[in-house]
Amino acid sequence: MKYIVIFFLTMLSISGLEAQGNLQFNQALLFSGTTLNTVPAGKVWKVENTGQSYTNGGSSAYASLVINGQNWFPQASGGTLPSGSIWLPAGATIAGWSGTTQYNIIEFNLVP
Repeated sequence: MKYIVIFFLTMLSISGLEAQGNLQFNQALLFSGTTLNTVPAGKVWKVENTGQSYTNGGSSAYASLVINGQNWFPQASGGTLPSGSIWLPAGATIAGWSGTTQYNIIEFNLVP
């Protein structure tokens, strides 16, 4: 009987927990250049890919991003840009480091 009561109380406490929300696909975005973009309220952005390396005057350069005012460079150039996807919450800002930077974003709606 004691175990049944403990089980019942545990189930009641768990049922009161709520998730922060679900993600619902909204749109795919492609940005390029140094224009500052802000994640809108109620949205989450997933940065999928940045532009590939390119040749600039005979030397290699790599696409990099400015996220919330901080420069992020790809790991291929010895920098700190993650090799996978980057998730950005509402209010975060992102821009290309140079005019040739391109980056793909998937935008999700936060659904309660």
